[in-house]
Amino acid sequence: MGKTQYVKNIPYIPDQFMEEDMENKDSYSKKMKEMFDDLNYKWSIERDKLQAKAQHAKVDVKKKYEDQLKTLQEKRDKMGQKLDQIDTASEDAWKDIKEGVDSAWQSLNEAIKKARSHFD
Repeated sequence: MGKTQYVKNIPYIPDQFMEEDMENKDSYSKKMKEMFDDLNYKWSIERDKLQAKAQHAKVDVKKKYEDQLKTLQEKRDKMGQKLDQIDTASEDAWKDIKEGVDSAWQSLNEAIKKARSHFD
């Protein structure tokens, strides 16, 4: 499995990890949960910094940031739900769910980048 990489201290899954055919449901689930927990911890710190900057931003920039923060929360919730599905999936079905987890992870990372882009 590829090593976790970071973009401005926020973890993301490298493309080569996404392309790997993980054959072990438990190791995949464990690694994704670790990365998700790490992302949530680091994002909470980053979010606080961005919210402080947003307080001094123009109204339109602040509104866009708040909208993106809401979208980000929705994507984080979806990611958590996808991870829970892996635990309850059969050995045959988990690989199908894995595709949804990978997609949700990529979507979450894009939402983080977009939210941050207003202040970089």
